[in-house]
Amino acid sequence: MNPSTMKYTIEIGQYPFNSPLNQLELVMSAFAQSNTTDNICSAREFGETTSGDNSNYLKIQVDNHSLYGRFIKRGIIDSRVRSISNILLDKDMKPISETKTLQSYICIQIQNFKESAIIDPDFSILINSNKASSKINSICPNNSKLSGAKIAGIAVGCTAFVAVVVISISYHIIQKKKKEKFLNNVNQKMKEMNNDKL
Repeated sequence: MNPSTMKYTIEIGQYPFNSPLNQLELVMSAFAQSNTTDNICSAREFGETTSGDNSNYLKIQVDNHSLYGRFIKRGIIDSRVRSISNILLDKDMKPISETKTLQSYICIQIQNFKESAIIDPDFSILINSNKASSKINSICPNNSKLSGAKIAGIAVGCTAFVAVVVISISYHIIQKKKKEKFLNNVNQKMKEMNNDKL
């Protein structure tokens, strides 16, 4: 076990299975929450450990603090070491998934037994150098406030748009006046030509 780890020993006595083919599913909930008022992110991971100890791990992280759970794929079933399996139930159980609060459900599947089943997952609290926001599937707040850079970008974009509109209108007015002046000149010359003929 790693230092600063909490070990849970769970012992289940005789259970009235309806059939020798049935198995028992023990569901555990892991929950992490932050009390800070800052805008923070959360993330969840589940998979196989890389240490070669034949275990699954669950890591729920809020900002840079993580609750790490290790679920060994073995248990003492009727006084013998037997294989068990661990499944993440988050798709079925719909746990809390927010920026400051994160929950997960892990199902430990135990094969049929007659006398007892003993399993011992362990949990530890970790401080991560990488914040939850760096994870691919992180849950982060939608900030309604705009940063200074975004405000500056919007201001520049609006100014450029207004300038284009003003230039377009000015060009249109100038062209219209030129056209009117040209038509007036043509009409004037036509009148002069008609007067000369008379």
